[in-house]
Amino acid sequence: MLNGVVTQKLQLLDEILNELRSLGQVDAQQLQADWRTRRAVERDLQVLVEVVIDVCQRLISLQGQTPASTSISAIERCIQLGALTDDEIYRQMVRFRNFIVHRYERVDPNILVEMINEHLVDFEQFRDEILSYVKDH
Repeated sequence: MLNGVVTQKLQLLDEILNELRSLGQVDAQQLQADWRTRRAVERDLQVLVEVVIDVCQRLISLQGQTPASTSISAIERCIQLGALTDDEIYRQMVRFRNFIVHRYERVDPNILVEMINEHLVDFEQFRDEILSYVKDH
């Protein structure tokens, strides 16, 4: 069931992860001092979560189901399908995305630092779980 759209989205996920990793370890002072890097980080993290949501919606569609009405429900439906483990990190990704989209005027650089330095592996886990699922279906 490896779909072209899913493949493209996962390739984008890998590209963005590589971009963020190229920054090395990041600290809040660095992001506060360099607005371009801070904005690039915010955007890349937002797009990573959008990829997660889009892939979930695509898998739901490929199963012949109607789209999920919310991003969290898209995650939960993929958990029900067996495409993802019931891991809170996926729900936290969506909450993070909602936070940076709706509180865009001031995103705490410490939150961005935590995401880059500690949570990029969560997106790799997502990719690996999706690839395993689509290979089996």
